[in-house]
Amino acid sequence: MKIVCPTCNAIYKIPDDTIPPGKSAVATCKKCGGKIVIEPMAETSPDQTAQAEPLSGPQPSAFQQPPFPPQAQAGAFQFITEQDAFKGYAGFWKRFAASIIDGVILMVCGLIIGGFIGFVYRFTAGTSVGAGALGNLGGIILGWLYFAIMESSSTQGTLGKMALGIKVTNLSGDRISFGRATGRHLGKIISAFTFFIGYLMVAFTSRKQGLHDMIAGCLVVNRR
Repeated sequence: MKIVCPTCNAIYKIPDDTIPPGKSAVATCKKCGGKIVIEPMAETSPDQTAQAEPLSGPQPSAFQQPPFPPQAQAGAFQFITEQDAFKGYAGFWKRFAASIIDGVILMVCGLIIGGFIGFVYRFTAGTSVGAGALGNLGGIILGWLYFAIMESSSTQGTLGKMALGIKVTNLSGDRISFGRATGRHLGKIISAFTFFIGYLMVAFTSRKQGLHDMIAGCLVVNRR
């Protein structure tokens, strides 16, 4: 059977009996490192096997190496459960709703934390000059830590994303690092400076990526 990497379109051949019938599997592309999800194969009856046409051309001898890449050999696959299977990319409106939830959460937390910082600053400095700038700085740091920590954690998403059933992954479908999550968050500045076209790209790109997703090499996918 043939499998195709959805990231770089590399084609691999694997023996039909590598994947047990009814099982899903995931492999890693040797070319780009992307994740390849292999759907379950239907069981073939003995009658169907007997009716299969013989292969044309010379057949490999027992001493020849099989024409399969190393990562496509038996035992190189990790069988996955239903909840880990790919369930599609998160669309624009679902991500927009998640951002609204996150915005409300950050606004409330920002008011509380900013008010506390402003009170302490005025109490210690004896003046309110500069309190606003300090509060704005605190809001920027709060937003960065909120997105970077939560999206790189085991939840793989902010509270808004968790509520909408979506998560952030790298191009292979795995959990991202804190550094990558930081890069994705900073990339939102560029998405905003392009008159928000970077955000609108989510609605039109094949993998529902915004400009900041492409910059950081991330995907936003459905959990369910």
